Amino acid sequence: MRRINCNNETEKPELELMTIGALPPEILIDILSRLPINSICCMRCVSKAFLKTVDDLFVATMHMQRHFLTTCSTTTTEVPRLVFLDERPFLRYALLYPLKYDGHDLLTKSKQAIVSYFGSRRCFYSAAFVFCNLFGFTRRSCFIGLNLERSCLLVNPFKGEVLMLPSVSDVQVPSNSLCDVDWYGMGFDNITNSFKIVRVSTNKKDYLAAEVLVFGTSSWRELPTVPPCFPTCKSAYAHGDMHWLVRGDDGSVRILSFDFQKEEFYLTPPLASLGKKQDLWKFLHLLNFKGYLALVNLSSLENRHMKTWEIKFVEIWGMKNDNNNEWVLYYKLDSEDDLFAHLKPTSLSKCGEWEHGIFFNDESDCSTYTFFVDLRHISMKYVLLEGNMAIYSCTNSMISLKNYGDLVEAEEEPKIIKKDIIEFPLSQRTWKNLIKAAKVRGRKLFYLKTQTESTRISVNENDLW
Repeated sequence: MRRINCNNETEKPELELMTIGALPPEILIDILSRLPINSICCMRCVSKAFLKTVDDLFVATMHMQRHFLTTCSTTTTEVPRLVFLDERPFLRYALLYPLKYDGHDLLTKSKQAIVSYFGSRRCFYSAAFVFCNLFGFTRRSCFIGLNLERSCLLVNPFKGEVLMLPSVSDVQVPSNSLCDVDWYGMGFDNITNSFKIVRVSTNKKDYLAAEVLVFGTSSWRELPTVPPCFPTCKSAYAHGDMHWLVRGDDGSVRILSFDFQKEEFYLTPPLASLGKKQDLWKFLHLLNFKGYLALVNLSSLENRHMKTWEIKFVEIWGMKNDNNNEWVLYYKLDSEDDLFAHLKPTSLSKCGEWEHGIFFNDESDCSTYTFFVDLRHISMKYVLLEGNMAIYSCTNSMISLKNYGDLVEAEEEPKIIKKDIIEFPLSQRTWKNLIKAAKVRGRKLFYLKTQTESTRISVNENDLW
């Protein structure tokens, strides 16, 4: 034991500093699993050894497991992040990147944000689902009546990773099927500590098939049971399960859910006070709000004389305890001072969560309006996006696609304009040239990862007229 002479101020003890890398791996992983993801991401720059630890598959699994166990209790939920999606089916490509909202009318892409372009010559990939920081896209044909190989890819827009999922499946799609539609959902199985993707196929009017893919395996496995109804585009992942808002035959709405542990479908009772109304489904939205399954209700009345929709109020309901199916009213926003006068409930295609509230995408016109509702002081702002664009909400996670397969190799960034920065967004001519180059290399899927200068995404209405 070293003695320290406290009376001699000039004599200082030599402290043996322990680096964080000297901690036992199990203790270090336990510490990391308790931290917010933003804090962990900042630690990736400490050293190469620490970067390797943070990106380890086991760390991501442990963090997801702890998040799964504590979501419905006392843990602090991750701050939602916004992602911009621009789908261009005629050019057969899509682009995806993170963005920032200033709380007023400005959406921007920072210089550090990665822009991911992906597509092919004969098909395009359409957005299918969002899970944490992963965006799933399913293959669509550009030619009517052409039944292509069913395929799906995952994109991590924050790391610029693209992974093609296996196409081998127990379910055989009829070669003459002209109306095949696949619905996807992704979740985490806390029992096996594995990520899973569920797929529901509707190949015929009276035919349903369900299958599941365990992340890291090579094929889809058909499930013995199928859902009691068709999924829809309104979906959310919460409480460890996937949920879809579905229509009832009697004018009611139901919530179709999938348990990733039991690999079974079940029906979650919706809000009882909704009752049965014609086209009720159009005025409801499902989302993950502060870590809980939430239902946004745009209760409206039709003005028979003006043929318009007048919103009386907006309600946000949350399911606090999914075991008891108890719905709790979080917010009720009355339409005082014409707060929601600009909203058209039937044209709202997407509802999501942002840092200080919720937002809606309105794609009724040639341009897209995104309405941001600030729940701190009950106000609403909107931004205008030119073209077929949409804003999505997601949360951070430790998932890295490189741990689950060979990533799609990104093309080298072409030197197109001054300062070696690629034009943003890509022109039709540039995209065709890049596709031709990919074809020469024998690649079916083209992927370009680039970083451009900071740019404004939202536009001024006066600039469009």
